[in-house]
Amino acid sequence: MRRGRLIRLLAPVIAAGLVLVVGCSAGQRSSQTGEQSQGGTSTQGQRLSITIDTFQGRIPEAEVVANYLRQVGVQAEVRIWEKSALLEEIKQGNRVAYTQDWGSSTFDPYDLAVPKLKTGDRGNYSFYANPEVDRLLDQGAAGVDPEERRKAYEQVQRILIEDAPWIFGYYMDVVEAATADVVGFTPAMDSRINLHDVSRTGADSLVVGLRVDRLQSLDPANHRDRDTETVIRNIYDGLVTRTPDGRIVPELAESWEQPDPTTYVFKLKQGVKFHDGTEMTADDVVFTFERILAPDGIDGQPSPRLSLVGPIKKIEKVSDYEVRFELEYPFPTWLQLLPHTQILSKAYVEKVGSSQALSAAPMGTGPFKFVRGQVDSEIVLERFDDYYGGSDALAPVGPAQLKTVTFRMIPEPSTRVAALKAGEVHIIQEVPIDQIAALEADSNIQVLTTQGTRLYMIELNNKVLTDARVRRALNHAIDWDTILKEIYGGRAHRVATAMLPSGFGYDADLAPLAYDPDLARKLLQEAGYVTD
Repeated sequence: MRRGRLIRLLAPVIAAGLVLVVGCSAGQRSSQTGEQSQGGTSTQGQRLSITIDTFQGRIPEAEVVANYLRQVGVQAEVRIWEKSALLEEIKQGNRVAYTQDWGSSTFDPYDLAVPKLKTGDRGNYSFYANPEVDRLLDQGAAGVDPEERRKAYEQVQRILIEDAPWIFGYYMDVVEAATADVVGFTPAMDSRINLHDVSRTGADSLVVGLRVDRLQSLDPANHRDRDTETVIRNIYDGLVTRTPDGRIVPELAESWEQPDPTTYVFKLKQGVKFHDGTEMTADDVVFTFERILAPDGIDGQPSPRLSLVGPIKKIEKVSDYEVRFELEYPFPTWLQLLPHTQILSKAYVEKVGSSQALSAAPMGTGPFKFVRGQVDSEIVLERFDDYYGGSDALAPVGPAQLKTVTFRMIPEPSTRVAALKAGEVHIIQEVPIDQIAALEADSNIQVLTTQGTRLYMIELNNKVLTDARVRRALNHAIDWDTILKEIYGGRAHRVATAMLPSGFGYDADLAPLAYDPDLARKLLQEAGYVTD
């Protein structure tokens, strides 16, 4: 990062001052408007006032964005929140502009554009509503013809450019690092750290420094978190898995067929052992999915993984090694969801009796078995010598090469880097941007990069900022190319709307809204705002 250039970008913002909050009472909420005049009162002759709400990690970006908005006549300030407190305020509609991010696990708009932009969906914190976009998203998600699906998603992107429900942003490279003696480690686009394929020269143990302070659970059906899943997927396997570049290949399944658009039949590998020595059969597969589908499947509560199993209508055992799934409607993305469901032992779950007990002593068919640990400190695993081998499509096939692996919680970035340099850990997640160059120059370290699948944006409350001209003006006011270069060191890449280049239907020919402060002022003036 060019520190001098960044300081110049931030200087007007630093001079204006910041507001730091961790919560906001009902009385305080009124202090953010200005913006509220968008809700129906005439804006004629007023100056638009915007508060950019943000949290640790996005502060420099929010500060520079506020500076760009001031340059087109917007009264802008930044407020810094504890992330969970801000999210609660956003969900209640109390904020107007806020930094957010959302990841895609299916390489399809189904789990990115749909939850973020479909009317009333679970991640639609901007309160955007457009019936035509809803219709097209449904057509894209459930259509049978791939070309018709692609056209639907492309049409969505063209509408989004005009509606501008957010200040559209960027995606980040996934940058991870390992000591030089680590062999076979490749960062995955879905963030998985697959230690089955990894070894260390001259050693049989390895420690991973995770970016989080705790995991949610070691019950595969009781979490909604990528970092939690990366640990779980070293203990458990699924019917299918995903290669580092996103292809779906068999894992516990030997093969599958699709006799019609709503039916999938999986033939299971025979002789697969759980860590307690019992054999996996179709009964375990049926139990695993029915537990997620049941409204009370997780100790009387619904599973957080429900939306990740898709529109399953029925799952049934055909034989001991064959399972049939029937979907409620055609769903082309369904196979992309399956790597996120790991198969449990029906007998073992019924024996331990609760999700909490399963989390305390997980037991799967994966390459490593649980030894000890706590979700808020570290998890220690040991090689499962009777492992069936894993996916035939991902070499090496067979038992893991490492004897023991440890996942250690190290949420502070500089601490992770220091631990890596000291050899206390051997792989770390999320290398800080400003330390990449130094690590690349260190002969004892290897820096590894892949394309990210997480979208970063500044969402706008469409119930408050009702005029699309204003929302487009805010987009045109910001020089994202400079922000991504100076703050993120070129490791972030701009996108035109709410879809990623790794996802199906991405329109690479659609240009982002250009940095054009004169056009931004013009649009604000047309909407009735003063800009000088």
